[in-house]
Amino acid sequence: MLETSSWASDPTPVPSVERPIAALRDLHAVLRELATGFPPGVLVGLTVRSGDEIGVRAWSSPRAKLAEEAQLISETAPNRLTLHEESAVTVADLDAETRWSECRAQLRLLGLRSLHCRRVAGANGRVAALALYADRPNVLADLDGALKPACHEIAAMLDGGQ
Repeated sequence: MLETSSWASDPTPVPSVERPIAALRDLHAVLRELATGFPPGVLVGLTVRSGDEIGVRAWSSPRAKLAEEAQLISETAPNRLTLHEESAVTVADLDAETRWSECRAQLRLLGLRSLHCRRVAGANGRVAALALYADRPNVLADLDGALKPACHEIAAMLDGGQ
């Protein structure tokens, strides 16, 4: 006799499929809202580490997604450092920075000049790197007040499995 899962006859959506899609929309909305609080030209992205897996999860614009991917494909990058070691990394001017040469080159090709990566940790072990990028140097300073509400919201989303 052929047995089928109870999900086959259940008309409600499968939670494991629907929930991550909704979670991505929520994260994108948080980052787009955060980006509007900064001068034009500031981009926001989020890369998440869960166990050994690292992936770009949300971005404020297509260019922000490319910046996150540039950090992800580089062997060393500021967001990788915040995912594993540091609580925050600020690069005031990518042209003056000497670390992360491959990543810097990719970000400069995108027209970016400065960045800030901030570690956001959920209680469940998931860790995210919240990154801000600017097309001018020296514009990403004194970010604690501006980032605190978004970091709390992202941490709650990480805890909820999003």
